[in-house]
This record gives sequence, structure tokens and C-alpha cells, in this order.
Amino acid sequence: MGDPRFSKDIRHWGAHARGEIPADWPLLFIIEGKGLLTTDGETHRRLRLPIQRALSPRRVQALRPGIEAIADRLLADLASVPAGEETDLHKRFALPLPLEVICSLLGVPEDGTLREELRELSAAAMNSEAGVEEVHNTVAHRFPATLMSLIEQKRARGDQDDLTMELVAAMDEGELTEAEVIGNLVVTVIGGHETTANLICHAVRGLLTYPRTLETARARLHAGEDPWPDIVEEALRWESPSRNIMFRYATEDVDVEGEVIRKGEAVLVPLSAIQRCPHAFPDPDPEIFAPDRPNASRHIAFGVGPHRCPGASLARLEAEIALRRLFETFPEPALSPEPAARVPSLGINGYRELPVVLH
Repeated sequence: MGDPRFSKDIRHWGAHARGEIPADWPLLFIIEGKGLLTTDGETHRRLRLPIQRALSPRRVQALRPGIEAIADRLLADLASVPAGEETDLHKRFALPLPLEVICSLLGVPEDGTLREELRELSAAAMNSEAGVEEVHNTVAHRFPATLMSLIEQKRARGDQDDLTMELVAAMDEGELTEAEVIGNLVVTVIGGHETTANLICHAVRGLLTYPRTLETARARLHAGEDPWPDIVEEALRWESPSRNIMFRYATEDVDVEGEVIRKGEAVLVPLSAIQRCPHAFPDPDPEIFAPDRPNASRHIAFGVGPHRCPGASLARLEAEIALRRLFETFPEPALSPEPAARVPSLGINGYRELPVVLH
């Protein structure tokens, strides 16, 4: 992911340049987009700068009280679930928390249906089982149109202090094109909540699948330590929120231990497999969720090099707050005996639902 012989620019994909990729291939919407995920070099730095400013460590830490308030409100609502009754932790806690945070950063109004619409569009964009017509009608057209409508509403209201209007200001000054603003907003909406929701769910499932880890966390809390950062890092390694990184294109022939990736070929990077590599994480067994693992932070869940996720510090903060507040409010949650259903996605490693019983 950091090798300069591989590019994110689709112009380097030989099959695409030769016209071999069907125009109705559903993933084209993502990889042909003009944004952070599909550019390199100076263009990528120009597109990344407004996002990076909005998610600086200082600005992220300033969000802590708001994130805590959202978590407490969602957990108070969960407290109304009758004792012993299953509830979907993904739908009612893990997903709405980061969705509210990223919508607040983008200046999406709390009233109305726009936040829910963006959630539905994000899920549609990541659904690898969606048909061609669904992708084009729901994702390729509705997503950009919805974001343009948001921009028009915000212009009319005179909004200024949010990430959307920072991108719009850059467009008005000629630093970004309209397509680049929309591309950045799509990536920010999806990456700003889908992956963090997955991270929270993976951490909860890890703690409840391996009860000793939760006991250790409580012992550390009792000793005045903070166990949640280590738990979050191991969750990022054990179940990467992103299943695969799409795509890198070889700009020349590259030898990899005797196998050659030819110039113009596309490479899919399987994060979930890499992060359970027994050579990289030999002890304990990489299949096990072990927050006391000495090298968990070697994970590459946020990427490597110039394309490393600019929202990494925000995702970590949201997950730590979510887990701390959840297990303070419900000390003895239990997983449903049924396996949690996964989303059918090439890019996202997440859940349709995470049924739990909250005591």
C-alpha cells in the first residue's frame, strides 16, 4: 500500500483503458469517482487537506463531550428494553453513534430525513450483491443528488462552520471541482460511520466471545488503568472494519517472491487476511481476540502511507467512548447464540445486525 510502483489512479488499469470493463459493472461508481480513494500525488494532497484540517487531533478531542452525550442518550434508550429480551446493538447503538457524529461534522440538519437517507445510501454503496440498476439509480444518481441538495440548503441558510462548507469554500475558490467535492463527501459519509460501527461491534463480539478479556479489562479498571485503547487496537487487528482495499494498479512489472504482478494489473489488498497472518502476529494465535497482545498496534486497519485514513483518531475516540459507556451501563451483556449476520460487501467487514441481551 505504500509502494510507489502501485497507483490509485484508474488510468493505470490496463483492462479499463482497453475498454474491457463493462460500463454497468457496479463497482465502477466507487473506483471511477474523483476523491481521496482514487487519486495520488499532489491531487490527493489537495483533496485530503480540508478533511485533514477538520479531523486534526485538537478538533477531534473537542468532540469528546458531544460523543459522550450521544452515547449516553442511545444507552438510556436501550435501558427501556425489557430484561432478557434480545436487541440489535448494531442498529440501536454502534451505527447511530458515529452516524450522528459525522453528520454533525458535515453540518447535516438533525431534523428531517436526510441523515437516515445518507445512512441508506451508504449501505447501498457498499452492497456488493446489488444489481446494476439498483447501483445506478440508488447510488450513482441519488447519492450525488442528495449531497448537492444538502449543499444548496446550506448555502441558502448561510452555513459556514462545518466540513461540507469548508469543501464548498475550496470549490468556490477554484481549489476543488464539484465532482471532487461530491467524491470527498461520499467517502467521508461512508468512511465516517460504517467502519466505526463495525469497529464497535467487532470489539463487543470479541469481548463477549472471549470472556477472560472482559474480566481482564475490569481488573485493569479496578487498578486505575484504562483498558479500552488496547481493546480497540486489538479489535482493529482481529476484525478489520474494512474487508479489502480497492484497488491499486501496477505502474510497472513488480516481482513479489517469484510471482510477477504485471504492469496495468489491479490488486485487491485483503486486510482481514493480512491482519491474521501468523508470521506477523505469532503469539498468541492470531485467530484469537487478545487485547494484551504485545504487537496489536502493528495492524494496518487504517491503511499505510499517504492514503492512511485521516479519520483514524476520531474512530478510536468514538470506539473507546462507546465501549466504556456500554459496559458501565450494562456490565453483563451476552451475545445471541445465533451467528451475527454479515453484510455482503467486498469492501466493508461488518454486520447486518448484532443481537445481544443487555442485563
